Amino acid sequence: MANTLRVLLGTAVLLSWAQAQWHHYVVDSMAENQLPRLVMRGRIPHIVFYTDAGLEYAVWDSGVWKRDTVDIAETFHNGNPALAFSRGKARPTAFDREGNPHVAWFKGTPWYAYWDGAEWQREEIDTDSGGDYISLALDSVGMPCAAYARRRGLFNYMLKFAFRDSQGWHPALVDSSGGADCVLAFDTLGQACIAHCESWSDAALFFHTKTDTGWVKETVVPEHTSQCKMVLDQNGDPHISYYWAGGGAYDLRFAERVGGEWRFDIIDPGQQTSKRGWDNWIVRDQSGTHHLSYHAHNELQVRYAWGMYGDWQVEVVNTVGGWNLGSSIDVDELGRPCMAYVNEHQSDRLYLSTRFDLTGINLGPGRCPEAAESRIPAIVRGSVNLEGNEPALLVDALGRRVMALKPGKNDVGHAAPGVQFVVRGAHGSDKIVIQR
Repeated sequence: MANTLRVLLGTAVLLSWAQAQWHHYVVDSMAENQLPRLVMRGRIPHIVFYTDAGLEYAVWDSGVWKRDTVDIAETFHNGNPALAFSRGKARPTAFDREGNPHVAWFKGTPWYAYWDGAEWQREEIDTDSGGDYISLALDSVGMPCAAYARRRGLFNYMLKFAFRDSQGWHPALVDSSGGADCVLAFDTLGQACIAHCESWSDAALFFHTKTDTGWVKETVVPEHTSQCKMVLDQNGDPHISYYWAGGGAYDLRFAERVGGEWRFDIIDPGQQTSKRGWDNWIVRDQSGTHHLSYHAHNELQVRYAWGMYGDWQVEVVNTVGGWNLGSSIDVDELGRPCMAYVNEHQSDRLYLSTRFDLTGINLGPGRCPEAAESRIPAIVRGSVNLEGNEPALLVDALGRRVMALKPGKNDVGHAAPGVQFVVRGAHGSDKIVIQR
């Protein structure tokens, strides 16, 4: 298998959607922070994270981080808290308002909270104590569901799943083996899918699907895995990142199911003295490109990888500590990456690193954010006049490159009519409509 890996240390990334530097923002500098979970809504980052004061929620608005405490009590070991939002096609329910956040976490037992527009409403998911790792997703009608791990000794877990209806939460055992680093998502058929590891170290990687007749289990990798994360594509097929420690290799690896068969790849190879892949997280943009954040802890780096099977690129984003990182990644509507992580070298400050400048991006009253005022007319016929001295890219609504733009007048007459975006690197983007 041909695998192209280019490591770019501290250089600009040449991608179809941007040519931009990393922008670093301090989310919290006062508390000891742990295990952030990042979700992008439009261009707005939302982060839920553990602190020494409890479970906190932060959202970017008008140049500042707005904070709120979800719960003053929490317990955690290795698992990030979970964060989800209601989806546009979800039917509203009594407790699920469009665009409001939903959170899951542990405080001895698994808990769930949602923001009702005025305050956090909290519910206990399961009275079974001693859990660790939790993932939250909303089903096709906007009802919350959770996958989580129940401890069985020091190294072992059981995987559990709970759904909520009008009668409350309904927890059940899925598998007596597994549950570590569990990730829950719903496929195109509305079926719950869970990727998880047998243990928190050096064990099997599993994939479960809930069908009409029960849970179907697949062993993706039989040994030497941990710290898995998963995303489903538009066909409902899973794409999984995981840390591999076997045969003298300590790698960030990748598995995906294509045509009913699993195939495997190495994203960033490591060795005993340069382990790569701790604290990994994966997302997938509309073009099919995967984006990953992860820890190269021997080298004291948080790294970013992007690409797809057989073609990966990697770069260093920031210098961090060797242990406390807990990275999480998501992309905005143009596929530009944003990463949340803890910098142990700076007293466990919580950081957000983005491929675009957040200046001028506002939350707005219950809607997706508006960008800064455009310098390009909304309706374009024939040409785009690009101000300034920096080049840009014209991309379509799916984030695919259409053409490069140079300063001055650019002929776009050959571009397809409809919505396009002028991506101006670190300075954001302008939405335009090309007309004949």
